[in-house]
Amino acid sequence: MTDQDTFTAYNAATGLPLPGNFAEATAADIDKAVRSAEVAFEWLRECRPQRRGEFLRAVAAKMRLREPEILARCELETGYLPERVRGEFMRATGQLELFAGLAEESVWDVRQFDSGNPDRKPFPQPEMRRRMIPVGPVAVFGACNFPLAISVVGNDFVAAIAVGCPVVVKSHPSHPGTCKLLGEVVDEVVAEMDFPEGTFTLLHGRRPETSVALVQHPGIAAVGFTGSPNGGRALAQACLQRERPIPLFAELGSTNPVFLAPGFLASGAVENRLEAIASGFTTSLRFGNGHMCTKPGVVVMLDSQAKAFAEAVVDKMHAGMPMPMLSAGIADAFDQGVAKLADTTGVDELYGPRSARSDGAVPPDDQAASFGPWHRDARWFAVDAITAAEQNLLHCETFGPVSLLIRCTDEEQMLWVAKQFKGSLTATLHVDQEDAAFQASWLPIAERFAGRVIYNGWPTGMEIGAATHHGGPYPASLDGRSTSVGYASLDRFVRPVCYQGWPEEALSRV
Repeated sequence: MTDQDTFTAYNAATGLPLPGNFAEATAADIDKAVRSAEVAFEWLRECRPQRRGEFLRAVAAKMRLREPEILARCELETGYLPERVRGEFMRATGQLELFAGLAEESVWDVRQFDSGNPDRKPFPQPEMRRRMIPVGPVAVFGACNFPLAISVVGNDFVAAIAVGCPVVVKSHPSHPGTCKLLGEVVDEVVAEMDFPEGTFTLLHGRRPETSVALVQHPGIAAVGFTGSPNGGRALAQACLQRERPIPLFAELGSTNPVFLAPGFLASGAVENRLEAIASGFTTSLRFGNGHMCTKPGVVVMLDSQAKAFAEAVVDKMHAGMPMPMLSAGIADAFDQGVAKLADTTGVDELYGPRSARSDGAVPPDDQAASFGPWHRDARWFAVDAITAAEQNLLHCETFGPVSLLIRCTDEEQMLWVAKQFKGSLTATLHVDQEDAAFQASWLPIAERFAGRVIYNGWPTGMEIGAATHHGGPYPASLDGRSTSVGYASLDRFVRPVCYQGWPEEALSRV
């Protein structure tokens, strides 16, 4: 094997290589994994739902046994703070156990029945039954920003296994060591519970050709993907180029606009409300180093109120420190996105390296020597509404802690800006009682472009439940009707079958 056939993981905080080489999956590796999954599918779809639930619980239990090892590697590969990694670990194991219960209850197996009428004229009415069945082997692509909860054992994995679909995971090249440890956990459970070997396979790879080869294998029945719009579109094209196209469920890019209605500074508590919202925005923007798909990337408000809000936010920004990006490529993309904003005529920088606070004080000299090559501080820019729309800045997502303040002349222009958005995972509105009319006009607009609409809150952080929806019109996802998080994520990997005229005794398994 040549050097080109392997790759290395890197310490996000230092940029230095970490132990371990990871082999790029070959065509033979992919073929073996998928063919094994096809064999496993025939067993997995027929096994008792309780067995699939036991399997997911066992994965969670074994993860906890190796928790220190998994957390340590994840911290090195992501640069996330220990509490951030620990929180995601709890979300991942909790999600495994939650979907174990959903698997045992077969909540996805929704059935309908239409009774027949053989005496109906002029044609008899046949008896019909409709139910859902699993689609087959699912290809899963790990997300760069959630190495535990949206990766090897993450949301796509739990949904697929719960309904009876084997999984072939392509690890993310920015944290292959973490993926390897999680893959070992699942492999051990497969062996200990005597599940078919093809129930789960982990493949490594960083080349686009590897990803394309996986989704184009004729044995793959569906794909779960979380990543960039460019990556998602490339895989979508690969799926359509198959002899038999398959569905790709992709969560892509989003700017998650936050609208501050004029009343957000009302109620005679201007200072307290201003400070609370400025703090909430800053925390949400910086959460997880800014590597959140639900990061508030755009703030829309009246120009007359922007100065006070901007000053409050800048003061909060100074309390943060530069944090490492997830990889060299992501750091470069962040720099390019920031440069694009900075070079756009009409765009003003509100916060960047060595920005002055509202009291005029300037922070100490950059302590660049204490940071690694991928560390980046938060950046904040401002622009008027017309320029933002004309320069297509409303959909200009830069992955990382950067946001854009849109200044509007009046409420009517704020609503006009809302109508310019095409697709977003979230849309947020901060309002007061006096904003009832604005709220009533804004909500129907937001419903057209957002998958989750938030009232006086923040988009980062999400509960996993029956009402959860994580998706939205493009570019938020390829199909705004599906969700990658929550109970309804099970629906992605099943399809309906109608049984006409079959005697009930012949459908004992249906």
